Amino acid sequence: MELNYEKLKEYNDKLNQESLKEIYNELPESFIQFTNSEIINHCLHQVKVGTKNEQSARVLNSWINSDVIFVKDEDKGKIRRFDRLESIWLNIVVEARKFGLPLESLKQTRKDLTQSPIKNFSLLKFSIINTIIREPQVLMILEDGYAKVISHDTHWKRASRALYPTHILFNLTEFISLEYPQNALSVDFKISNPYESNEKMTFLYFLKTGDFKSIQLHVKTGDVRLIEDPRTLVENKEIMKYISSWGFVKAEIILNDGTKTTITL
Repeated sequence: MELNYEKLKEYNDKLNQESLKEIYNELPESFIQFTNSEIINHCLHQVKVGTKNEQSARVLNSWINSDVIFVKDEDKGKIRRFDRLESIWLNIVVEARKFGLPLESLKQTRKDLTQSPIKNFSLLKFSIINTIIREPQVLMILEDGYAKVISHDTHWKRASRALYPTHILFNLTEFISLEYPQNALSVDFKISNPYESNEKMTFLYFLKTGDFKSIQLHVKTGDVRLIEDPRTLVENKEIMKYISSWGFVKAEIILNDGTKTTITL
């Protein structure tokens, strides 16, 4: 009996959608609030950036026309035309092409990562946020471009026992780091149970990515500490203690585009 390739693709796509629903249904309400928050969606979707790689306009347009990269109509032709999630995905595409991964396979990978039955929630968005604030994730691209995302530790344990088919592996931390040059992704701010609170996850996003111009940390009434680079906090044990114990009054965050948000306890 001849294998119907299109039917198989439809079946795999359906499985991916059901898997994403399972992930979503197991998330705490605070995480869902976080992914839907105005400030995080502003940072991930509204802030536009240029390519971090020296790709020609011809190559980029080819990838866009092949549905490997997506740009909104109003952003086409602009230098700063990619949102943060798309820019991170573009970094992955550039690396994947170095290994000869076909555009058709990358189109399937993008489909697995970005198509979702749930508004404002995708595997790409979840995996990037999870890597930033909780646990490093890796992207596995299997035959024909099918994608799987798991934690770095889980992959290492299972791969050592040869439990996976042949695949190309991408460490998401590396590609997120390219997007946030002032990142402190390797710093443990020791905030306990970050998933229990929308506020904790929001503050961790900014501390880990360095995606801000300045933070005014009100440690007590009349005592305000200025943070301009999260990487310097490692040496400041006093401020680290305020952050890890969640013992400050509030944090006023100013983004590079002037947008402001406040974290309150």
